Amino acid sequence: MSFGHFINGITARFREPSSWGGIAVLLTVFGMSDVEAKAITDLLAAIAATTAVFMHEKGSW
Repeated sequence: MSFGHFINGITARFREPSSWGGIAVLLTVFGMSDVEAKAITDLLAAIAATTAVFMHEKGSW
């Protein structure tokens, strides 16, 4: 498996809503409050959205 395939797999998982739910649950299990977990998942979602703006779509280049 190449590094590019690995990154594509990771980004595909982060596009799924269930991944964000899972992250929030894990953060809560490890002692974070709901507010802290929401802040972290919101930050991660913002980073993913910003990254998506700069990624080209498959077949567009």
